[in-house]
Amino acid sequence: MDVLLARITPGHVASFARIGALLIAFSMTVGYVTDQMTLELAGVGAFFLSVLTLLAFPSQRSSELLGALAIWLTYAEFMAAIQSGHFDLWRWALVLATLSLVIVPIKVQHLRQLARRNPYQPLGELDRRVWSAARPAAASAPYAAAALGAISFASDTDLAPGDA
Repeated sequence: MDVLLARITPGHVASFARIGALLIAFSMTVGYVTDQMTLELAGVGAFFLSVLTLLAFPSQRSSELLGALAIWLTYAEFMAAIQSGHFDLWRWALVLATLSLVIVPIKVQHLRQLARRNPYQPLGELDRRVWSAARPAAASAPYAAAALGAISFASDTDLAPGDA
């Protein structure tokens, strides 16, 4: 057993997770199309699909992956409703609740890591990708000036309409 663990790399785990996620997604699609997807199968399938998807794509943000899964599973539920004539609200709610149960420990782990790094830094200053309404407009002015300064026009290119 130690020889097997010595040979497996995180890349192998990601590859196996991609295969497993595809198999589960295919089986869930068949379950939705044939209207044989029970409440229990939907919850277990959503859990393993979300875990394998997170393992399969380690460079992607977990919230984006789980959001894409939520959209895909909602789409599958609507397509099953179109085919069967009834929308299974409990199955859809269970699937989305399962996805939320997967993301909660991930976010808690992220907050624990932030608390270890700097426990007194405000949360609004941590993620610069999110626009904050509390940030004054003057704080973004140097970025705008730098962006305008980076624009340069070549001297041989004249944009005046009458010179050609």
